[in-house]
Amino acid sequence: MKKNISLKKCIEILYTLSIFMIALYIRIWYIQNVPTNPVFDFKTYQEIATNIFLHLGHTLKGVPIAFQGMGYPTALGMVYKLVGSSDIMIAKKFNVFLSMMTLIFIYLILIRITKRKFVIYTTYTITAFLPNYIAYNNVVGTEVFFTFLFAAMILLQVYDFDNRIKYPILGIFIGAAALTKPFFMAYPVVVAFIAWLKNKKIKKAGLLFITTFIFMALVISPWTYRNYKKFGRIIPISYNSGYVLYINNNSYNTTGAWMPLEEVKAPAKVKKEVRSILEKKNVKIAHEIEPIIKKQAKAWIVNNPVEFFKLGCLRMKQTFFSGAWDLDAWASNDTRRIDEEYKKWDKDEQTFYARNKNFSRAIKDILLYILNSFGLIYMIINSKFIITALFKKDYKIKYEQSIPAVNTAFFTAVHFVYEGQTRYNFPLLFLFAMSMVIIVDKVMKTEHTN
Repeated sequence: MKKNISLKKCIEILYTLSIFMIALYIRIWYIQNVPTNPVFDFKTYQEIATNIFLHLGHTLKGVPIAFQGMGYPTALGMVYKLVGSSDIMIAKKFNVFLSMMTLIFIYLILIRITKRKFVIYTTYTITAFLPNYIAYNNVVGTEVFFTFLFAAMILLQVYDFDNRIKYPILGIFIGAAALTKPFFMAYPVVVAFIAWLKNKKIKKAGLLFITTFIFMALVISPWTYRNYKKFGRIIPISYNSGYVLYINNNSYNTTGAWMPLEEVKAPAKVKKEVRSILEKKNVKIAHEIEPIIKKQAKAWIVNNPVEFFKLGCLRMKQTFFSGAWDLDAWASNDTRRIDEEYKKWDKDEQTFYARNKNFSRAIKDILLYILNSFGLIYMIINSKFIITALFKKDYKIKYEQSIPAVNTAFFTAVHFVYEGQTRYNFPLLFLFAMSMVIIVDKVMKTEHTN
């Protein structure tokens, strides 16, 4: 009996390591063989990180900036300093390291919250080979870095050890995540709520909230002080929340997504103020705009609740049901060489290439639609149990239910209000894979029982 158990354990370890090494190889191959150029936000991250490497501080075009969270470009700039170069390949290798650490965290989370081998190893395998989790290693963006922090936070939540150490560390990670994605300043509430659902101890949940909030604030406060000195007002992390809220919630927005700031419908006075500022500054460094347009955006939402709801639904579609177009747009967008070769091919060769490209895109789209659908369905299914737990004193929710469901609800609420983009689902994909496999496992067991 002991030999059988030992053999089974050895097979599990061998499988886990094999998947890990294959996933590592694919990521390294991808960043070395698929050319891409940083554009838009990704280009900005690279420039800021390079400036940090060159001892020019957190600046853009020689000007202090806090348009986006400082977490990722600062971390990348420190890596550049450590290595002694700001070559973009270093950023990609940094992504690979973080991606593989995230995979380890996910495995540790899985073995902690469930004993079902099918759930553990199927979720682990899907996550290891997700096209998004491979392709974004090629992007100088927040996705891989933030998902690493997100997985680390969940790992800290599910493992029990001395709370005098656990709670402060969790608060520090939340602070780092908030400096990367400012909406994570609200995450201590999520952490405390998940803990309360698990044990129904209000004092323990309250202590967790207070401790994580304090340590998060301590992590954020130096940056807030820096912003006060640079910009003359209290800006906890970034000054783009008003900008994002404004361009995504107005009478002329028809998609729920980004639109040019100048095209937003607003009172003549507001348009004049914004225009006068933008004549002197780029929008990314024009911090004075936020107080003006944020007030306008909030007023529009209050006065147009039905239209706001429509735009929110459009943002949900943009985030969860727009396919995988972003992988081509951001992770493999340097197509000059293949475009030149394409012109030389005959019609049959061009057709073969185009068909294969479209087939690859279709498979990625289908996979993403399936994962996102299961993730949202799992959230909806478990919302019933979570609501029940709110009213029943001894009704507790396991981590395998609450962590995917509550986190999905949190991200969904944020993107419903602010902005929807395909890449914004990236941190949730491993939880969606977990949700899908749990549902499939339960269905299979139900059929087997019947």
